[in-house]
Amino acid sequence: MGYLGIPDGFWIEMMIILSVVILLVGVIPAIFRYRIGASKNKWFSNQQINTLHKKIDWILCIVFVTSIITSVLLFTSQLFIPYILSGLFVLTRIGVQTYMEWKFSDNRKDFQVSLLSLTLTFVCLLGFYFWLEYFS
Repeated sequence: MGYLGIPDGFWIEMMIILSVVILLVGVIPAIFRYRIGASKNKWFSNQQINTLHKKIDWILCIVFVTSIITSVLLFTSQLFIPYILSGLFVLTRIGVQTYMEWKFSDNRKDFQVSLLSLTLTFVCLLGFYFWLEYFS
């Protein structure tokens, strides 16, 4: 009978993955924001550019919650679908933020940081998918 607990080396692997994600999603955009002179954002804040952006964010959140609930109820055997939907939600939300900053922001350099953040988040999600698919 096999061992059903946490495999050997899990915590080391998890710490490496978390370090890479924090570096890619948190540190690199912050350094880039400082270097190009973009506006400084607060951590964990919703900074909508205008009322249209606020409405689109609300619509995205409502669609996300309903799709997560629907996918959990309909696809009970495929537990990976809510994770895919969560990743798509994050990418879509950052994409909308990037577009709104490009179109309506006073500081034209803000969208460059959001575009970098979108790219690095996509790389992290893709890496996480491959880690789950091939190394777990």
